[in-house]
Amino acid sequence: MSVPFVLANQINAVVYLIPLLAVISLVYNATRYEIPQVIIQRSIRFFFTAIIIMGALMTLLALLSWNL
Repeated sequence: MSVPFVLANQINAVVYLIPLLAVISLVYNATRYEIPQVIIQRSIRFFFTAIIIMGALMTLLALLSWNL
């Protein structure tokens, strides 16, 4: 399998994580709070925090597996 196809498969999987994470953050915060404004604010904060953590973990794993 060539390199572009492998990268395309990995990028495709990451693209599906973004809407999934948005839905998870909305549902999680909707079960904790009742005021819609608070739900939206906390969901946005949770979403970006999770994106940053996932990006950091993906970067760390990429660096650890660089020459394998």
